[in-house]
Amino acid sequence: MLIVFIIFIIRIKYKWLILLKLILCSCISSVDLLNSVNTQETSLKFLKAEPFEKHIGDSLPDHPSSLYLLIMPDPFERNFLAKRIMSALDFERHTLDVETLLDEIESPSLFSKKRILICDEIEKLKAKKLLLPDDLVLILMGKAEPNFFDAIKKEAVTLDLSKEKPWERKSRVQRWLLESAQARGKTLATDAAAHLLELGHADFASLLQELEKAALYAGNEKQISLEMVKAVGTLSPIQTGWQLSEALVWGGTLNRRSMRELCDLYSIVGQIRYQLNLGITLASGREAPKLPPKRREKLQSLATSLRTSYFAEGLKDLFELELKMRSGITNQLLLLDHFHAKLRGRSYGSLSSS
Repeated sequence: MLIVFIIFIIRIKYKWLILLKLILCSCISSVDLLNSVNTQETSLKFLKAEPFEKHIGDSLPDHPSSLYLLIMPDPFERNFLAKRIMSALDFERHTLDVETLLDEIESPSLFSKKRILICDEIEKLKAKKLLLPDDLVLILMGKAEPNFFDAIKKEAVTLDLSKEKPWERKSRVQRWLLESAQARGKTLATDAAAHLLELGHADFASLLQELEKAALYAGNEKQISLEMVKAVGTLSPIQTGWQLSEALVWGGTLNRRSMRELCDLYSIVGQIRYQLNLGITLASGREAPKLPPKRREKLQSLATSLRTSYFAEGLKDLFELELKMRSGITNQLLLLDHFHAKLRGRSYGSLSSS
């Protein structure tokens, strides 16, 4: 009986210990939550554009901040967002450079009306502190935090996209394009938006220009279609390494800009070798790796026409290309052009003889 009683007491104590632990964890979580709320109350720093823009939409024009800080790599995108802030405020606007900003802030206004001061490249300002007069709304922009950031961060509404991920930027740019189309009374077709986003090399200013041309071309049409974007578009999508290697070996359009923007030729040599070996496999009738049915049928037909010798000689040319690369020739684009010319010449001979 004594043993049973002892076990009973131990179980009770154990349950109380668990309950005490849960209470302590709950208290700690509550403190952390309070701290995060206090932080948000004294400082507004956004790391994504959409919640920042929502805050702007909810707070303006009735409750403007004295300072908006936009930290973004692209100057056009900074100005695009600054214009959205200014459009919600019916204040006098002045665009200043870094050299004149402090003098303008410290100069008292002769009128009681609020003014907006806009300044870019704010990271160049050496000042450690910044006055925030009641009659001003400052929109300061740059690609990095200014020296005075710690002194004003509690008063500022900050958007910091300096560490924005590529897929986050893509989503943001897509949203901005759709909203820009809506502002013109039109919708942007899904495939048209996807086509614009494929122009990954293009900055937002160029994409917006493409959209504006397509909107004018659309006329009275309510939707901007893919055909409209392509009809007036002057930009072409960047080809990936795989797309370049396929075009080189099997024939097709080569995007010169894509070739120029290759960091180094080594990045696609392996992909070219894969395409040539695939051609030998298909031309000799051996079992090929899994390919989509339509793709396999097309390549099988091409491989049969080009013959095994075309791909085998291409591998020899590729070996020579690698030797020249290792010899220190710096004009790799010229080497790629020479390799491509030899392939094309051989393919014309194969196709004409067949």
